[in-house]
Amino acid sequence: MDTPDFRSMVTGRLRSLVAGMEPHVEWSPVGLLGGLLCAFSAMLPETRVQRGSGSMPLMLHVLLCGGTGEGKGQSWGLASDVAKDANSSFMAGHVINGVTGGAGLIQAVADRDGHALIVDTEYARVLRAGRRQANLSQVLRDLWDGATVATSRAKEPVQVDDPRVSIMGHITPEEFRASMSATERDGGSYNRLLILPVTQVRWLSERDRMPEYLISEAGEAFARAVRHGQRSGTVTLSEDAYDVADSLRHDLLIKARESDELKPFASRCNEQVRRIAALFALFDLRHEITREDLEAAARLVTYAMETVESITSRMGAVSGKRQSLSLAEKVQARIAMMGGKARSSELLPFVGATADQVKALPGVKATLDRSGLGRPATIYTLTESENTEASPSGRPEPKPARKTPATVVRMDTYRPAKPVPPAPLVPAPTRPRRESAATGNPFLALL
Repeated sequence: MDTPDFRSMVTGRLRSLVAGMEPHVEWSPVGLLGGLLCAFSAMLPETRVQRGSGSMPLMLHVLLCGGTGEGKGQSWGLASDVAKDANSSFMAGHVINGVTGGAGLIQAVADRDGHALIVDTEYARVLRAGRRQANLSQVLRDLWDGATVATSRAKEPVQVDDPRVSIMGHITPEEFRASMSATERDGGSYNRLLILPVTQVRWLSERDRMPEYLISEAGEAFARAVRHGQRSGTVTLSEDAYDVADSLRHDLLIKARESDELKPFASRCNEQVRRIAALFALFDLRHEITREDLEAAARLVTYAMETVESITSRMGAVSGKRQSLSLAEKVQARIAMMGGKARSSELLPFVGATADQVKALPGVKATLDRSGLGRPATIYTLTESENTEASPSGRPEPKPARKTPATVVRMDTYRPAKPVPPAPLVPAPTRPRRESAATGNPFLALL
């Protein structure tokens, strides 16, 4: 799976923060971005984001997925250092290390006034425990929803109303595949997880250490964003974001429903996009989500969905899964689906690329539409050669399978031979019984 540029998946000050640290780390910066978003969401317990006519909390449940030694711990460690520099009291008193079960987790959340950040670097244990303890999976789902959680024990029951809990977990692809179960997928335990891949992307000398001033500067920016976010009530959509939000909601759900393997993991993709876009806005000290926030958040969520699809495709349990498309195929398919032309907001978030990357593709034409008010819109179309050669799906049409003549097979070949009845048993000849000498002549017994 191709790794897109992380700069297209984040906006504003948070993008600058990650970009400043990115040259000094060996692993993909998406893991660092996921860790910062998770910690940031955990520190905003009362802030909500608009969803339809209501609102929802901002808490994220992020799962960093990568091989052993591929940077999961380092990514979270760096994000944790920034969070500690920004809000040391929260990181010292509201972090729960590890999940011990449904009742134990509720008690730990209650001990922290319903506001916590769960960190579990062995999240495979949580997924396995969820298969044995149905209440644990339900508790985790309720925490993401912000719904009331309570223990069922008769003595000293514990109840937490309006919990505000974020989760940071680590897992390897092999553990993730081994821990999956149909019950958990269908029950919604996975679609609340933002699963981000972490891999090593470069080798650095041990002399190349993270400059200390970067941590302190990042911590100051993080602290300002936290103070701003805690004073905010509900983050809303700006006027220019409504059309993009409607388009994203439709297209992401269509993408999620294209694959039976992807559907259980992506049915809440729009809620994930809205929460992440709100965090982008708050980090920029704003109260409204812009179209740029939504488009960047959609790219990040799409990348997470493709990660899940890549992991599950290696299981080999289900046939007929979609093949990974190249960027050119994605662009061709998207433009064809939009009727032959697509605006930037209708194309770029769904192919995970920047405008320069799309314009550089052969067979793609970009023009400016100055017919409307405001700044001109960029319209992408396919050249004549691409329109005639590409199929509507973006892939070459498969060749029809060659028919082979049917072979007639006699069914007698597969029938077992009729059993031969066993020969009747012939009784063994018996020796005629001689009369006892004593019976025939009683005087012989005396001789």
